[in-house]
Amino acid sequence: MEPRRVAPVLGLCALLAADAVLISWAFRGPPAEDPALSTTRVATSSSPSVVSSAGGSTEPATAVRPATVTRFAAAVGLEQSWVVDAGTCAKPGTVWTTSDGGDSWSREDAPGRTVRAKPERVDRGFVTGGDRDCTLRLWQTGDAGRSWSGARSAAGAWSRVPSDDREVHVPSDQVRTPCGDADVLDLTTLDNLRAGVLCGNAEVRTTTDGGRTWVRAFTDKVALAIALAASGRGVVVRTEKGCAGVVAVALEDGQPSTRKSCVEVPPVEGKVSVATTGTAWWLVVGDVVLRSENAVGPWSRTGATLPSS
Repeated sequence: MEPRRVAPVLGLCALLAADAVLISWAFRGPPAEDPALSTTRVATSSSPSVVSSAGGSTEPATAVRPATVTRFAAAVGLEQSWVVDAGTCAKPGTVWTTSDGGDSWSREDAPGRTVRAKPERVDRGFVTGGDRDCTLRLWQTGDAGRSWSGARSAAGAWSRVPSDDREVHVPSDQVRTPCGDADVLDLTTLDNLRAGVLCGNAEVRTTTDGGRTWVRAFTDKVALAIALAASGRGVVVRTEKGCAGVVAVALEDGQPSTRKSCVEVPPVEGKVSVATTGTAWWLVVGDVVLRSENAVGPWSRTGATLPSS
């Protein structure tokens, strides 16, 4: 190779290697928080227990268009979680909480159109969303949503922006468009620096610098929801031929792996979500809630379903 051609080639290789390192390390080493090679099949029995087996369903995948998530989980632990119905700025939604593994749920009104929830405990946490004017605000609760603080500034919080699905508010009190002109379908955060988004253009993008820059991790045209944990672990929920529900695919080093499980619950547009604490995983599919100690199951269906919003 001629010497004058070597530098550009080496530069391109270095750039590609740097991108790979950014993606692999996107979820390692925690700054402070902000305010198995097998496929299993999970049946849709009405019992809280599930039936799991190797292989997938022979039924075709349910056709559901990826959409902005409007019913989403926020995990606290294996026994505790929140599930939020976003609602609208004019008609706020609902916050559901459980402390018994989903055998029962308490329902409380959300204070605004809710686009992110961050529980510290089952009874304490905050939500971000839009007030009646769809201005981004933050509300706190110390009694599982029975009462909420007055609307406060969301300046230091990650949040989707209630008035524009393309935008994400970052902890430096800036607004970014991590997906460009595409909508942000789902947002998952780890701390003030690290987060990921599922984009309407099928890209999953991550940041390690508080949202100033975003790197494309991978592309999945049928992804419906995503959750990320430390050390590059996580799960992407998608539809897949051969599964009559949704498929939970484990992420390793920030990339989809071969470990996955078919959860035979028909998906509902905008109402598929997954959340994790790193040791507990919660999956919402329509009115059905499931939980697991691992990213790909086995998933246990909770004892109570949630009414349609």
